[in-house]
Amino acid sequence: MRITFVNVGYGDAILMESDTGYTALLDGGGNLPQEFEGDPYRVRCAEYLRTRQIHHIDALLISHIHEDHVCGLLPVLKDVSVGAIYVPYPAEPFLKGKPLEAKEGAARSVPLYTAALNSYREIISDANAKQIPVHVLHPDDRLDLAEDLKISVLAPKEKSISDYMAFIERAYDETDMDVITEILTKLDAMSNHTSFLLRIEAGDEVFLTAADSCPGDWDEVDISLLKNVTVLKLPHHGQVDSISEQFMGDMPLRYVITTASSDRRYRSANAEVYERLLAMCPANRPPQFLFTDERSYPPYFHQPDGFQAITLVIDSGSITPEFIKFTTKH
Repeated sequence: MRITFVNVGYGDAILMESDTGYTALLDGGGNLPQEFEGDPYRVRCAEYLRTRQIHHIDALLISHIHEDHVCGLLPVLKDVSVGAIYVPYPAEPFLKGKPLEAKEGAARSVPLYTAALNSYREIISDANAKQIPVHVLHPDDRLDLAEDLKISVLAPKEKSISDYMAFIERAYDETDMDVITEILTKLDAMSNHTSFLLRIEAGDEVFLTAADSCPGDWDEVDISLLKNVTVLKLPHHGQVDSISEQFMGDMPLRYVITTASSDRRYRSANAEVYERLLAMCPANRPPQFLFTDERSYPPYFHQPDGFQAITLVIDSGSITPEFIKFTTKH
C-alpha cells in the first residue's frame, strides 16, 4: 500500500494506491498560479499524475469546498477518468445551481471560496453528464475499496451539512449581489466544519486524515476508533486548532504529516503544534514529522534536496517514507 502526499504548496492532494491496483485520490490541491510559479518543487496534482502516467482513478473523494482542496481537481479531471466520486454533500442543489460571483471588495477568502464552489458545482455537473456515480457519505459509513484500503467516515456532523446546504440553496436562489456576497462569506466560514474526517485502514496501519476538520468538531466521534491511529495527516494544515490531547493523546503515532506551505501562512505548521504532540507522545517513541513543502523545519525535518511528493510505503507492519523528486521545473 502506498499513500502519497503531493507537494501542492498550501493544500491537500493525497493519492492512495492499493497493492491490488486500486487507486483513490483525496482532494486535488489548489489552482492558483502564484502557488506554483517560481517554485521548483511544488507541483499541481494533475502534473504529478501525468508524470506518474496515472490515467484512471477508481475513487475520487472530495473532503469539502475550499480552493486549496477542490480547484486543482478540474485540471485532473481533464486528463483522468474516474470510477466514482464520494462527497459530504447532496448533489441535487448543485445540479440545479448556477455560477456565483462575490461582490468586489469582499474579504480575500470569499472570491477564493466562490471559485471553489463554482469548481465543485462543475465537477458534480460533469459527473452527472458522464454518468459517473456520486455517492454522499455520512458518519458511520464504510467503504471497502480494496483488500488493503478500507475507509470509515467519522465526520462531518449531519447538522453541519444540513445548515451548510440551507445556505447553499439560498445562494443559488438569490439575485441580489450584496445578499449573495453575505451568504458566500457565511459559507466560507462554515465550510471547514463540513469537512470529511476519514479513518483509513491501509494495510496493517491506520491513517487518519482530517482535511480541515478540527478536533473542536469531533464531539460526536467514537473516540475508540482513534486509539490505533499510526499515521496522522494534521487537520487544517497544522494550525493551532489542529490537535487535541483528548483525541490524540492515546494515538500510537509513527508519522505525522503537515500539508502547509513553507511560508507558513495563516500560522500553519505552527511550532506549538509539534511541541504539544511530542509532549503527549511517549518520550522513547516520538513520531516522525513530515512536511510536504518544507526543505528544513528544525529540529524535526531536513530534506535539503527538495521533492515533489512524499510517499509512505506500507508493507507488513513497516512504514517507509520515500521523497519523490522527478523533475526540476524552470
